[in-house]
Formats: sequence, C-alpha cells, structure tokens
Amino acid sequence: MMMLAALLMTATNVNAQSDEPKHELGVSYGLGVSLIGDGIGTAIGNGLFDGITGHEWKDNKQFGTLGIEYFYHLNNPRLAVGGILTFAQYGEDVVKKNGGAVVGTRTRNYYSVMPAFKYYWVNKKKFGLYSKAAAGMMFLNYKDKDKELNKTLTDNDVLFMFQVSLIGAEIGSQNLRGFAELGGGEQGIVMFGVRAKF
Repeated sequence: MMMLAALLMTATNVNAQSDEPKHELGVSYGLGVSLIGDGIGTAIGNGLFDGITGHEWKDNKQFGTLGIEYFYHLNNPRLAVGGILTFAQYGEDVVKKNGGAVVGTRTRNYYSVMPAFKYYWVNKKKFGLYSKAAAGMMFLNYKDKDKELNKTLTDNDVLFMFQVSLIGAEIGSQNLRGFAELGGGEQGIVMFGVRAKF
C-alpha cells in the first residue's frame, strides 16, 4: 500500500513538472553599460585621433543595451540554462580643443554572445526571484571618421564579456512576465524587459 502511494505521488510530481513551461524567450533593455563600453572603447583601438594634440572628445551618445535571451528550464525547477545575445552602441564627436569645430566622429558597436544560467530563489506560477550569470565573447566594431582629411578608419576585435545579475524579479502570469534585474556587465547595471514562457 505504501509503495502504491509512493508511485502515485511520483506520477503526480512528474505530471506537475510537465505542466510547467520549459522554454523561455525574453527581450531586455539595459542601462549603465557605459562603465564597460566606455573603458573598452577608450582602451582598444582608439583610432585615428589618438595622440594628436589639439583634439578632444565630446557629446558622447549611448544607445544602451538591447538583449535577447533564451533559457531552458531543467527538471530542477530552480535551474535554467541558455544564452544571451546583446547589442550596444557608443559614439562621440571629435572636436578641436577650446570649443572648436567638430572635425570627426567615433562610433563603437558591441555585439555579444554569452552562454548563461539562472538560479531561482523563488519560483512560483506568477512570481520569480532569481540570480543570473553569463560569460562569452564580444565582437567590437569601431569606426573613426576624420572630416578634415576625409578619411575613415574601421576595424574589429573580439573580447571576453560577461553579465552577472545579482538579483532579478519577474511578475505576471505563468506564460508572460515583466522583469527587472540589478547587476553588472554587458546587459547593463539596471535592466528591464518582458519574457514569454512556453
């Protein structure tokens, strides 16, 4: 009798797990990535204007980070594995010192591909509380344009990139949730978005 009860409970648990969505697809927008992007953009291939006296960089323009992520939820309801794709852009004007004319522009495009995993501290049907970590490669494309010389320099590089979200919260239905995360990395220090589970 005890064995029959145990088998029934196991079957019920398996059925309950199979009812939970296994796949998750989300989109996000992140802020604060400039702490990484600016440093990389300055340190790597600064380009045509570096070392030329009489110039400075002003009016930086940041797009923020767009992210697309996919996770597969394992049989362990607290753990999910997947990957993240991101795009970010940074640009600025090159001007003559002391308020002079714009003599060029600098643009950096950042594309990242990162395997990731997520651990749920709380995983309910309408609410989740989790931490997330990812690490992978960033593909950096940069373009420096000198208007005085009518010359453009372009180049590419590949770098290590990461994302660590110390805390994330999602709320909504079982299949559609809004979320927000706080952490650091290429997705941003603060990010928010929406995800579908199916």
